[in-house]
Amino acid sequence: MKLSRDLSLFSVTMIGVGAMIGAGIFVLTGIAAGIAGPAVILAFLLNGIVAFFTASAYAELGGSIPEAGGGYLWVKNTLPQPSGFLAGWMSWMAHSVACSLYATGFGAYFGEVLYEFGFNLPIHPEILKRTLAVFIVLIFSYINYKGAKETGRAGNVVTVLKVIILLFFVLLGLRIIFSEPVRFEHFKPFFSKGFGGILTAMGLTYIAFEGYEIIAQSGEEVKNPEKNIPRAIFLSLLIVIPIYIFVAFVALGIVNPEANLKAWDILAQKKEIALVEAARGISVIGGIVILIGGLLSTISALNATIYSSSRVSFAMGRDYNLPEIFSRIHKKYRTPDGSIFISTVLIILMVILLPIEDIASSADVMFLYLFIFVNISLIHIRRKKPHNLKGYKSPFFPLFPVIAILTQAVLIIVMFIYSPKSFFLSLLWVGAGVAIYYAYSVKREKEEVGPKVLIEEKELVHKDFKINVAIKKENEIKSLMKIAIDIAKEKDGEIFLTHIIPLPPQTPLHAGKRLVEGRRKMLENAEKIGEKDEIPVSFSIRISHNVWQGILDSTHENKTNLLILGAGEIKIRGRLFGNIIEPLLQEAPSDICVLKIKNDVKRYRKILVPTAGGPNAKLAFEISTWIANQNKGKVTLMYIIKDKAEEEKAKFWLSKTKEGVKFRKKILNEKIVEGKNILNTLLKQSENYDLVIIGASRENLWRRIRFGTIPEKLLRKSRKPVMVVRKYEGKVLSWIRRFIAG
Repeated sequence: MKLSRDLSLFSVTMIGVGAMIGAGIFVLTGIAAGIAGPAVILAFLLNGIVAFFTASAYAELGGSIPEAGGGYLWVKNTLPQPSGFLAGWMSWMAHSVACSLYATGFGAYFGEVLYEFGFNLPIHPEILKRTLAVFIVLIFSYINYKGAKETGRAGNVVTVLKVIILLFFVLLGLRIIFSEPVRFEHFKPFFSKGFGGILTAMGLTYIAFEGYEIIAQSGEEVKNPEKNIPRAIFLSLLIVIPIYIFVAFVALGIVNPEANLKAWDILAQKKEIALVEAARGISVIGGIVILIGGLLSTISALNATIYSSSRVSFAMGRDYNLPEIFSRIHKKYRTPDGSIFISTVLIILMVILLPIEDIASSADVMFLYLFIFVNISLIHIRRKKPHNLKGYKSPFFPLFPVIAILTQAVLIIVMFIYSPKSFFLSLLWVGAGVAIYYAYSVKREKEEVGPKVLIEEKELVHKDFKINVAIKKENEIKSLMKIAIDIAKEKDGEIFLTHIIPLPPQTPLHAGKRLVEGRRKMLENAEKIGEKDEIPVSFSIRISHNVWQGILDSTHENKTNLLILGAGEIKIRGRLFGNIIEPLLQEAPSDICVLKIKNDVKRYRKILVPTAGGPNAKLAFEISTWIANQNKGKVTLMYIIKDKAEEEKAKFWLSKTKEGVKFRKKILNEKIVEGKNILNTLLKQSENYDLVIIGASRENLWRRIRFGTIPEKLLRKSRKPVMVVRKYEGKVLSWIRRFIAG
């Protein structure tokens, strides 16, 4: 079921503004001022700049993929599991923790209101604060339960009122500061806590900029999301960043210091009600007005985070990652009532159990983890599925997401130094998420979604070395089988043929069964080719919504040692090997060969192996010796240099490439070639050979995205058969490598 689209640009912008102002100004300004001193102003400014880079990613992804779940959804559809589950798990926790922070802030402000009006209740202030916090959580959980439209209306009114109050506070405060120049002494020394204090204040208050995540969570309920989500994200930042800076400036300027305490020490002592103390520097009425503003601010932030925490857990329930109750939608109000209820329970538990500093730092760490995941997702989506992104595009790609990832990683380290307890609590939550994913989510998702493929197959013989040949079209069978048979003979292995019948996502898999018989004959012909050389050949025909996933599943299930793929047509610049081969190069748990055949020959007698070192080049050389042995051929191992000064380097890498590979010396020639342009030199040299085998590139991410790789260009342009190989590095290294760079 889908949620109703009834949030306007104004409403969704106010959701973001409401969330951001509630944290950064009314709850955390005093604590942050105590950490950074007057430089808290700079901390807010720098956080705004850092937030802009991640906001750009949210604007691009949110406008293009506007569904409940936001960052969780993008990570799940882009990065290897359990990354997606953990992104949702952390997002749910982060918004719930943030909500408990705002609720606690509300309790503190309301307790202060009672004190101002002379209500001396016979109850400890801390108990009163937390009781009031629980009460307001229950009220706004009910408002969220009633529906998005009611949520938006309540939030809009509250947010507009608090912005007006803050502007009133700023204008009066600036008038006092500039009429009494002595107040500028409050800002000296500006860097009283050093640069470390600025970084710590940035880490603590980064939660103040998570409004764009909440906007993304509402994507499924926003009118015209392609335009309105990016607009709402940037409008909300444009509104709140100046407010943060001016409010912090005014608070430091108008607070009345006591004894030997500095202005920022006074604010730090008052913690979440620091602005009330500052406003008393204007007048008693000013303090009361700010109390009202604090109540409104924490209410609107709380409203927004209850909304977002329930939406991300709803999305996880809908994807079968959490129990069914999370995906339930109320028949009348069309809101996720089950996820709202459970999120409310989680929020209340944190309100009761955690101190406010631990709440804030825990939420910050969780959001920082999530934002790093989202920025990596944008890089991956731009590379793999750029056609899925429309409307707003993050400029200077991938500069913005890379800057965001680096700065957020620094802030995580800073938070660890500031609050190890909160950091380890966040790790404990992540660990619990991993356990739940493998113990529950994987199994339930498989049960509910069913198999990704329908399979018809002939059984394997079960030899030790297994070669999986992915067949797409009949005209590539001969060339792929030729390579596979040579390797199978050399390794005493067997060949397993995989053919995928692709269907659109909306088409049931069983609808493809009528196509199986026609494809069976094609694979039986390939089987006969293997039988002539007395090589065991078996096959499977899989019906799948995703070609590369079907091949990947086959590789996993048959414990493949070597996967051989046809390169097909590689034409689109900047897409690397394409939408099928590229993810397999990243994720397949086996060595891989990608073969492009042009002007095919009967035997590969002359084989060229260009090398620049590394495990992929070593594998290329090893496979070339297998093929040469079966064809009574020769292998030329070649290194290209730009000038004579690189000859020693060339000899070193030629030696390293041969290291550990068993081969007969008489089949090998070594060659050092001078050439200014590597690709042009490769193309020229390849003209004299029957087959070129080259290791997959490890060029840096920026170059791969912008220009492609040497092996890919060689596949496109060479008039000779070319094979690109990639060596499997084991589960841990492969997961890290594809997570970081794909």
